[in-house]
Amino acid sequence: MKSSLRIGSMARIVGRLLIIDAAILLIPMCVSIIYGESDWLCFLVAAGAAAVCGFALTAATLRCTGAIRPREGFIITALIWVVFGLFGIIPFMTCATPLGFTDAFFEIISGYTTTGASVIRDVEALSHGILFWRALSQWIGGLGIILFMLAVLPELNKAVGISMFNAEATGITHDKLHPRIRQTALSLWGVYVSLTVVSVLLLWAGPMDLFDSVCHTFTTIATGGFSTRNDGLAWWNSQYVYWIVNVMMLVAGLNFMILFQTWHGNYSALGRNTVANTYFCIILTAFVMLLPGVASRGESGVDEWLTYPLFHVMSAITSTGFGVPGTDHWGPTAQTVTIFLMICGACAGSTTGGIKVDRLVVMWQNLRNETRVTAFPKRMYVVRLYGSALDNSLVSRVAAFCTVYLLILGLSAVIVTFVGYSLEDSLFMVASCIGCNGLGFGATGAEGGFGLLPDTVKWLLTADMLLGRLEIFTYLVLFIPSFWRR
Repeated sequence: MKSSLRIGSMARIVGRLLIIDAAILLIPMCVSIIYGESDWLCFLVAAGAAAVCGFALTAATLRCTGAIRPREGFIITALIWVVFGLFGIIPFMTCATPLGFTDAFFEIISGYTTTGASVIRDVEALSHGILFWRALSQWIGGLGIILFMLAVLPELNKAVGISMFNAEATGITHDKLHPRIRQTALSLWGVYVSLTVVSVLLLWAGPMDLFDSVCHTFTTIATGGFSTRNDGLAWWNSQYVYWIVNVMMLVAGLNFMILFQTWHGNYSALGRNTVANTYFCIILTAFVMLLPGVASRGESGVDEWLTYPLFHVMSAITSTGFGVPGTDHWGPTAQTVTIFLMICGACAGSTTGGIKVDRLVVMWQNLRNETRVTAFPKRMYVVRLYGSALDNSLVSRVAAFCTVYLLILGLSAVIVTFVGYSLEDSLFMVASCIGCNGLGFGATGAEGGFGLLPDTVKWLLTADMLLGRLEIFTYLVLFIPSFWRR
C-alpha cells in the first residue's frame, strides 16, 4: 500500500530546525574568534552548510501547507538527532586537531545524547571553540533537541508538538505544566537556564575561570560529563568544585516538572514524591556499599571516604560520567554497583539516562502485587505512581521497555565480545553508552579509552546511545511495516 506521509511538511519543519541549528553553531564560532583561534572558520562552514540546507528545504516546501501529524512527528524526532549530528561533526573533522568521520560522529552523538564517552585522548590540545562546542552540544541535548525547538517554533504548538514531546521526553507519563505544549517547554527551559546560571556563578566563585565554569556547568546540568581537562575535575584538586558539581548532579537527576512546581512553592511535590525518595535511598545505599572497597585500600582522608565515593555514585546514577581518582581499585563490588547505577538512572523527566527510577518503582510494585495475588487471588491490587493508579497498559509498557532495554544491552555486549573484548569490559561499555553515562572501565578506562575501540564497536555504541536517549520505542516504531503504510 502507498504511504500517506506528508514528506513536504516534514521537510519544511526539518528545514526550519536546520536554520536554528546554523544559528547555534555560530555561538562556538564567536568563542573561537574571541580567543583568536583559526577554528572559527570550521564553525562558519558548518553553520553555512546547515543554513543552506535549511533555507533550501524551506524554499522548496513553501507550498506545502499541510500540518504534520503524530506519525510524521515521530519520524522527525527520531531523525533530527542524526541530522543535527551530521552537521555537528563538521567542526570536529575540519578543526586544527581533526577527527575521522567515525570518531567525529561518535563524539557529537555522545554530546547530543549527553553520554560523555569521548574518543579524544588529549582534550587540552583542542581549541576553546571546539571545547565549547562539545559542552554546548550536551547542554542542548540535555532537555532535548525537540524540546528546545518546541520552545522557539510556535507552529509546533499543536497536537504534533505533543507527539514529538512524548517521543523525546523520558519516562512513563508525560504530563504538561500548561495547556499549551510550547508554554510547558518554556517553563522547563526556564528551570534549566536558572540552574545553569546558578552553577556557573558558584563554580566561577571557586578555582575555575569563567570559560571552564560555563563548560563544566553545561555538562553538569545536562548530566553529560565532557570536561575541558584531561584529568577532569581532578585537575583543580578542590573539594569545593566536587561538592558544587555533586549538588548540581543531584538536582539535575530530579524530574524537572517537579523542580518547577517546587520552585513555585509546592514543596510537597518533591517531599512526598515516591520516586524522588527512592532516588535518594538508592544513592545512600550505593554509597554505603562502596565503603568496603575504599576501606580495603587503607585510605583515611575525607576525600577518599566521603567526597569521592559519593561523587562517583552521583556521577553514575545521573549518567553524568565524571570520573574520580582510584575507582578502578575499589574492587568488584564497586564495579557491580556502578553497572547497576548506570542501568538504573535517575528520575524520569530529568536530563539523565538509564531505565529510570520511576520504572523500577513500577516494576517493584507490580512484582509485589503479583506475589500478593498468588496468596490472595480474590483481592485487587493496583500500581501507583505520583499518587495515581496506573492502567494495566502502562504497566505492561514499562515491563516491555525494561525487557527490551536489557535485551539490547545483553545482545550488544555479546556482539562486542565477538570482537575480542572480555564480557566484563563489553558489559560495562555497553551499559555506559545505552545508559548515556560515559564512564569508562578496563578497556574504556585507564587501560585504554573509547578512542581505541574498533570502528564497528564505535558504531554499535553510537546506535546504543541514540536508542538509550530516545528510550528505544521512538526508533523501534520505525521498523514496523504498518507504520509506513496508509
